[in-house]
Amino acid sequence: MGFLSRLAPVLRSLLQSSRSPVVARMRPLIIIYGSTGTGKSDLAVELATRYNGEIINADAMQLYKGLPIITNKLTVPEQRGIPHHLLGAIDLDEDPWVVTRFKKEASRIISEIRARGRLPIVVGGTSYYLDGLLFEGRVVDDQPALGDGAVSNREALAEQYPILNDTPEAMLAKLREVDPVMADKWHPNDGRKIRTSLEIYFANGRPASEIYAEQRARKESKWASAEGDDARDHSLGDILLFWLYARREALNERLDTRVDKMVQSGLVGETAEVYDYLQGQLAAGETVDRSKGIWQSIGFRQFEPYLAALKESPDSAAAATLAKLKEAGIEDTKTATRQYAKYQVRWMTMKTIPSLRDERLLSRLYLLDSTDLTQWRHDVLETGVSLTRQFLAAAEPLPAPADVSETAREVLAGSLERSTREDTPCRRTCDVCGGKTFLTEELWRKHVEGRKHKSAVRGAKKRMLIPAGAAPSRALMVVETGEEGTEGSRSSIAVEPGEVGSVGEEEIDGP
Repeated sequence: MGFLSRLAPVLRSLLQSSRSPVVARMRPLIIIYGSTGTGKSDLAVELATRYNGEIINADAMQLYKGLPIITNKLTVPEQRGIPHHLLGAIDLDEDPWVVTRFKKEASRIISEIRARGRLPIVVGGTSYYLDGLLFEGRVVDDQPALGDGAVSNREALAEQYPILNDTPEAMLAKLREVDPVMADKWHPNDGRKIRTSLEIYFANGRPASEIYAEQRARKESKWASAEGDDARDHSLGDILLFWLYARREALNERLDTRVDKMVQSGLVGETAEVYDYLQGQLAAGETVDRSKGIWQSIGFRQFEPYLAALKESPDSAAAATLAKLKEAGIEDTKTATRQYAKYQVRWMTMKTIPSLRDERLLSRLYLLDSTDLTQWRHDVLETGVSLTRQFLAAAEPLPAPADVSETAREVLAGSLERSTREDTPCRRTCDVCGGKTFLTEELWRKHVEGRKHKSAVRGAKKRMLIPAGAAPSRALMVVETGEEGTEGSRSSIAVEPGEVGSVGEEEIDGP
């Protein structure tokens, strides 16, 4: 007994030291942002291993059961015994969670993890889930959550208001009636955002633009009277944010390599399972909304032409065609993955960082440079571990985010500068390029100076070739020239029959 008596204080001290960083702080929470392929999940597991944590998934595709290759889930050995929540939580035929559902579930799990004396770590590439969790009254695409007591089931709302299942054009016309301010914000083809604005109106009986105005007023009032450390005063508790970032060229190469490895690991076979499941649903007369859920996962859409052809012509006679379709699926998957990574960075720059600035949380956002994988342990892991240790200990102030690395200083400054630019609203339509609509002068100018638009203009001129004597001496053709005009207008250029516009090298090499 004497030995056990002497050992007890030592054991008690060890247990307290392993839990004290979490217990001693006021409700700590770590949130990890980052593009696909930067090592977010690996960092989360490392931090959870060191600091008695549990992980909450914030990746919309990883919410679905199965499909470990398509959704890039960590394998069980890679999870290293760390509890992972909201990983494989819903069936393939279920709709993806709306932000309010994710926030509700994630908040509940965060409380349960804290009740166990452990550190909650939220990680994922679905930035609108993370933003919806982090920012009060904010959900995807700047849309507020449905009000208290309002109809929250989107399907029930659509049954009550059939316009919500109509075309984007019809929904936009209705939105112009009930909320012209929001109607002017959205692109005519962006049915999802138009529908969400209508849903808010129908569910609350008030225009979304009015709700936004109230939110802004409350926020301004809140910060006008705020004192102290805003990161600690947040409703979620004391927050530490990581942004895993990699420069585009290095990340693109890494993502291409990853897709090749996924193919070797059975990506095509997994997409075939999804395809067979889809065909079974359709054969049973089920209505399948291909615009959302697992059907939008990168990999499945890109390989679908190959899978369809494989079912129709599995014999060797079609081998060459199938090989081409399969190779196209691989390349399209690489392209879509690179585009998604670019989109994630843009979201962080244009949406998350401005919101962090408004919420006075920028001082808790630390960029970790994941560009060079040979330096990942030092640049990401060791830096992240060190910052987490300081954050949990609260013995000294955390360093300024810009002081973590040269990349952090450069990227954070550039992102903040871009996020504060004021775009000039407009509504311009380019008939030459299929009626594309642009809602800011900046996007419009970028379009008319781009290669695709200039090529379309040249093609339009060539199509004016008319045999001599078959047309008047001069014809007027409506062609968007790219010259600055009045808002909402289209420009015209006069083209002689048979005229072909000459193009200089500066046009061909335009941005």
